[in-house]
Amino acid sequence: MTEWTIDSAHSETAFSVKHMGLSNVKGNFKTTAGTVTTDENGKVTGVNVTIDVASIDTRIKDRDDHLKSADFFDAEKFPEIKFVSTKVTASDDEDYEIEGNLTIKDTTKPITFEAEVGAPIDDPYGLKRSGASLSFAIDRRDFGLVWSQSLANGNLVVGNKIKINVEAEYTHQA
Repeated sequence: MTEWTIDSAHSETAFSVKHMGLSNVKGNFKTTAGTVTTDENGKVTGVNVTIDVASIDTRIKDRDDHLKSADFFDAEKFPEIKFVSTKVTASDDEDYEIEGNLTIKDTTKPITFEAEVGAPIDDPYGLKRSGASLSFAIDRRDFGLVWSQSLANGNLVVGNKIKINVEAEYTHQA
């Protein structure tokens, strides 16, 4: 088994959510950390990720502060979002189905997503490097993120479906 370290400088956890039922507002978390484990054949066997809630960035400070407040993530009380895999299944050399537990605030729920994993390379700094791309969606209410307001037309200020896209690179000493 080999343990790889997620390279936060070359990884992004991005999200989008409907605003007033009209368009998607996008943001990301600047700090994603954790580990990926692989077996002797280089197949991914586990994923353990921690996201720093305070690193949220939607390009608008007031909105970021509101998202960090008790109305949403309550970053002071719950500073991290966590994902720990429970099962990893390879379809082929690049495609995986990953099951695991996602924890936001004080709620943990099982999720499943597809991931595309790149073949490892030797980087110019003496490290083995690989990467993965994945996306999935959650209902924010399932994780206690329930604040919103209804508009006269029935739309919500903040939609319930959150789309999440992750681009991650991870390394280990060659």
